[in-house]
Amino acid sequence: MRVINLIFTLLIALGLSGCTKEYMKVPFSVEVDFSKKGTVYETDFKAPWNIWGSEVEFYIYLGINWISSDSKEGRIYDYIRTGVLREEGENGKKIPTEETPYFKLKVTLTPLGRASDNVIISSPDYSKIELSQKYVWRKRQHKDEGKIEFTIDIPLYGGDTSKELMIADLQRLRNYHIRVESLEDVELPDGVYIGFVINRHSRKV
Repeated sequence: MRVINLIFTLLIALGLSGCTKEYMKVPFSVEVDFSKKGTVYETDFKAPWNIWGSEVEFYIYLGINWISSDSKEGRIYDYIRTGVLREEGENGKKIPTEETPYFKLKVTLTPLGRASDNVIISSPDYSKIELSQKYVWRKRQHKDEGKIEFTIDIPLYGGDTSKELMIADLQRLRNYHIRVESLEDVELPDGVYIGFVINRHSRKV
């Protein structure tokens, strides 16, 4: 009995108790409608083991329910991906950044248990998207803050169909809590849905 108690105490101290909480395993994706103000998605997850590095990427994905081979669906997809609106028979025109609807998302990342509070976060600045669809990244180091919290504006059109929230340098196999809240309404084209994804990010070139 004393041995069992000792093992149980050690498990609790190491944050390895398997009798209670489940943590989402990375990679995973869920469908979340962030086009509606007040929508919140949150979950606990375990940072993955990745031989190529300890970075984890968080992004939303805009997909289309392809009901038919209608060229209209293809034009919507390209519009979301490139920010260029093409009507049938036209070359298309680039929509100015200030005219593009934006998702405004509040992101909160909280280390759990023995996970370190020292986290390096990189997030994109979508206001500076170039014609090549590349955008400027901002890197910030958070120390002893308990949780990392920021808001990000993400364009509906342009910047590809996968739109990054952040890349976080996390401790492998440690536990974290992620919370994403939509702060504004965004009108989506018909047939468009939104997925939220957490995945390994490789530093390998």
